[in-house]
Order: sequence, then structure tokens, then C-alpha cells
Amino acid sequence: MKSLPPDPVIETYKRDIDRTLLRENLKLTPEQRLRNLEQLQRAAEELRKAGRRLRGHGQP
Repeated sequence: MKSLPPDPVIETYKRDIDRTLLRENLKLTPEQRLRNLEQLQRAAEELRKAGRRLRGHGQP
């Protein structure tokens, strides 16, 4: 089987990817990854709420 030459666009994107984070995430079980995602989503929602409060667009 013959290898394809590297795609320059993909190689450019790969430069900015932290592979250590990917490897650490892949060590987790799917359940652990989902739990982490849920925590991230809760934190993002709290930040959105805080931003709305600061702009005067919502309840405390």
C-alpha cells in the first residue's frame, strides 16, 4: 500500500494541536469524558450568566 503525501492544510492545523491533552483525554473512560463535558458546559453557562449580569441583561 502506497502512502499519500502529507496534506499541507492538515499539517498546518496539526501544529496548533496539543497532543498531550488528546492522549490524556483518551486515557479516560467514555463516562469520565462525558462527566468532564457536562462540567465544562455548566461552567460555560455560569460564565454566560455572569456576562449577562455584567451587561445588565438578566437576573442575578
